[in-house]
Amino acid sequence: MNNQIPSVCAVIITFQPELKSLKVLLESLSCQVEKIVIIDNGSSESLDAFASSQSHVNNLAVISLGENFGIGHAQNVGIEYARKYGFYYVALFDQDSCPEEGMISTLCSNATKLELAGIKLGAVAPCYKDTQGGVLSTFVRVGFFGFKRTVSSADGLPVEADFLISSGSLIPLSVVADIGGVDASLFIDHVDTEWCFRAKASGYRLFGIPRAVMFHSLGDKRIRFWFIRWRTVPYHSPFRYYYMFRNSVLLIRRGYMPLSWKAADIARCARAAVFFGLFSSSRIACLKMMLKGVRDGMAGVTGKLK
Repeated sequence: MNNQIPSVCAVIITFQPELKSLKVLLESLSCQVEKIVIIDNGSSESLDAFASSQSHVNNLAVISLGENFGIGHAQNVGIEYARKYGFYYVALFDQDSCPEEGMISTLCSNATKLELAGIKLGAVAPCYKDTQGGVLSTFVRVGFFGFKRTVSSADGLPVEADFLISSGSLIPLSVVADIGGVDASLFIDHVDTEWCFRAKASGYRLFGIPRAVMFHSLGDKRIRFWFIRWRTVPYHSPFRYYYMFRNSVLLIRRGYMPLSWKAADIARCARAAVFFGLFSSSRIACLKMMLKGVRDGMAGVTGKLK
């Protein structure tokens, strides 16, 4: 525990987790943070026995929600746990993520430098190395003509971003006290996007930290195709496209979401509809979910897919 970083509570959201991967995540975090809490979102089997078997992880707690309330609700439960016990930072994780050694300390040191420089800091996040392709992610800024991928500079300095993936993000709990937690009504998809732009609307700034690295799984599988150049895109189960499209429509109707993001996201959804409508092996199911998502978004439907 010599490398432990005080005042950081790691929150892991699980749903039917693969226990081998979860064990690796716990072992990686146990020497990097002061506390780990698993928020289990209604898995069919209790994680209590699994947690008890991890006796070497002595800073672990499990909260079982009993049913799947969505990632947003589960994150808020974990955030409230961290707030209740007086932590300074909360670090959010999906069950299929795994930080490299020293990731949390790198995020913390950069967050401290940014705050000491007078920056109103909303969150910092690592680079993501895809578990399937091993490719490091870039950080995203939004323009009217699409999403701009910012490649980290050779000096490894923080890179400002417009939004961050929630898994791996380190958030000062003072920010949550100011603007609130995530929007649980979105259930899944765009939960992190909405929170990031709500934070930015309140004057907070977001940064990617190139020297902090985390392995992260993107999509159920990857599809490689050629259009002008070879491209690789993550492919999700059809039901996920319901949430992606519904929540895009819901967020487009919110005033604090930037016009540039709205334009870029409409274009992204159009590309997804064309691509998965043509090339997916389950194209009909995907298109049905997309259309239902658009209809429900226009009707203001939120929560879990019925």
